[in-house]
Amino acid sequence: MAEALGDPQIAAALNERFITPYAGKTVARLETAQDQGQLLPDFDLDLAMAILSGPLYFQLLITQEPLTHEYVDRLHDALFTGMRP
Repeated sequence: MAEALGDPQIAAALNERFITPYAGKTVARLETAQDQGQLLPDFDLDLAMAILSGPLYFQLLITQEPLTHEYVDRLHDALFTGMRP
């Protein structure tokens, strides 16, 4: 990740191999939940993806604290409470 900040080729490869596929799967799952009425119909799902992933990267890269199931569950609850109809 740090190398990608200074090298556009590494950034592109990282994005192509990891970021885009996982973000796409997450947004697709959010679309399914939205279609099933589990999320607000007009909630911006790309924004939801950014809100969900930002704290994970912060925890991993900035604080270097472990990504625990408890942390992910707390993050999930906080995000999805605001997205429910």
